Amino acid sequence: MRCRTPQITALLAGLALCAQLDAAELRQPLPGVHALVGVRVVTAPGEVLESATIVIRDGVVAAVGPDVEPPPDAEIIEFPQKGNGNGNGNGNGNGEAGDEMGGDPGPQPVTVYPGLIEPYLAVELEDSEEDGETPPGRQPLVTPDFEFDPAHWPAEKVEALRSAGFTTALIAPATGMFRGRSLLANLGDGGLAANLLRADVAQHAHLGERGPDGQYPQSLMGSVALFRQTLLDAGWQQRARAAWQRNPAQARPEWRAGIGALAPVLAGEQPLVFVADDTLDSLRILKHVPPAVDLVLVGHGAEYQRLDQLRRDSGRKPRHILPLDFPPAPDVEDENDRDAALEELRHWKHAPENPARMIEAGFPVLLTAHKQSKPPELFAAVAKAVEHGLNAERALAALTTETAEWLGIADRAGRIAPGYMANLVVVDGELFADKPTIREVWVDGARFELAKLEPPEVDPSGTWALTLHFGGNAIDAELKLSGPPSDMKGSLTVMGNELALSQARVSGKTLSIKIESGRLGQGGGTTINLEIEGERGRGTGSGPFGEFSVRGRRTGDDPRGSGDESWIQNRTRAAEVQS
Repeated sequence: MRCRTPQITALLAGLALCAQLDAAELRQPLPGVHALVGVRVVTAPGEVLESATIVIRDGVVAAVGPDVEPPPDAEIIEFPQKGNGNGNGNGNGNGEAGDEMGGDPGPQPVTVYPGLIEPYLAVELEDSEEDGETPPGRQPLVTPDFEFDPAHWPAEKVEALRSAGFTTALIAPATGMFRGRSLLANLGDGGLAANLLRADVAQHAHLGERGPDGQYPQSLMGSVALFRQTLLDAGWQQRARAAWQRNPAQARPEWRAGIGALAPVLAGEQPLVFVADDTLDSLRILKHVPPAVDLVLVGHGAEYQRLDQLRRDSGRKPRHILPLDFPPAPDVEDENDRDAALEELRHWKHAPENPARMIEAGFPVLLTAHKQSKPPELFAAVAKAVEHGLNAERALAALTTETAEWLGIADRAGRIAPGYMANLVVVDGELFADKPTIREVWVDGARFELAKLEPPEVDPSGTWALTLHFGGNAIDAELKLSGPPSDMKGSLTVMGNELALSQARVSGKTLSIKIESGRLGQGGGTTINLEIEGERGRGTGSGPFGEFSVRGRRTGDDPRGSGDESWIQNRTRAAEVQS
């Protein structure tokens, strides 16, 4: 679906509304020169400056240290510490309450960490072929020559990762057996064109795929056979073509499209990142991938169960990218959970030990937010792994310096040092906590300040008639909202196009909505903020073609029905009971 209209004003409005911009973030348009002063800085794992200044110039760290003076042309940025003790002035400044009666914690130090690096951001693509059909002579699961283009930029996933402190990611295709090439990019605004660091980083594979529409293969045995045959064909083609180039008098060998992209993998010059579904899958992959291949496994969390066999059967210790989706604790009040198998209970107990045990066994380990339902959930999982033996500095390295080393950007990412990209995470207190408070994220010197949401004071559920004013032109739209104000669902219909809202939430009396439209092929971003007063609202929007004003009125009833008490009444009653 694409936005089309013959009128220029409608076109501009349509393009602005066919993109996404996070209303919960305040952005500065240009990097410029900035000085973050009086902050605690973790320049690298195990290296801490208790009070320092970071100078950023044109997207790069110009200086960092306790004696650094901000340059005269820098914007000075200070971070007031939050918390004020217990109200009696007895806070100790370390986040502890001042007396036994409790109270607010003491001031939390503001800590600046290097931007986190995601080693495996999997992106599923729909209908990679223009006509949706596989060309003749191609196996639909074998597409090692696939590579991303700007239209594939996963804007919504990028934004979610960035809000969790990630500033760089390896973006990998997530469909097929031989899936194609990944790329390395920063996670700032501007799509792939503004953020690409390196293309053609690694090749990706998975044995769990089955042929579409009943095509071969339809079993694990068939998938293994196809995988092995593809590697053999790629090796033969490389050798045969090389021999023909040396002696053109002989018959020219047949050329198979696509599999030539596996040549650097077979030569050990490019990593093969292989997704393993379980321990048996890990052993299967180690058996069938040639020793000369630079193999990297995206793990499953149960490697600890057969560590000795993983080392013994392969004779190597491949790098592992480990998800931390630990199983939840069994609910003893649930009859089904009381009947959980002993193996499941053991895995619940030992899964948090997996990263530490992998490292102790000598396997290189990187950590990933892959498999977390939301990226910020990673931090609680890391904290749990630290409680079960994972060294905290090693955990940070697995998200910064070691990942940068693997990806070949250790000279510009993973640390806070002069000459490095100004990719930073500003946190109240420590990063590895159940719910760290991330104040802001910097990508290439561009500041993304994460706005703090206020408790909702209005409930805008229902149908709204909106008018969007672009200069002297007006565009009518319809907004539909449902769900709780803190996490609403809905759609915006404009010029006959119904666009699903990727985010809609209320802070105080302000409704902020975001339109995600990467699938529509549009760039830039759009946000709409409405101040709600009763049944009416007014506000502003911003998009690729500038700012616009918005007015609206509720035309449809709350979908939950008028006979029930409103959400605000229930919330007020609950607050009164608690007080």
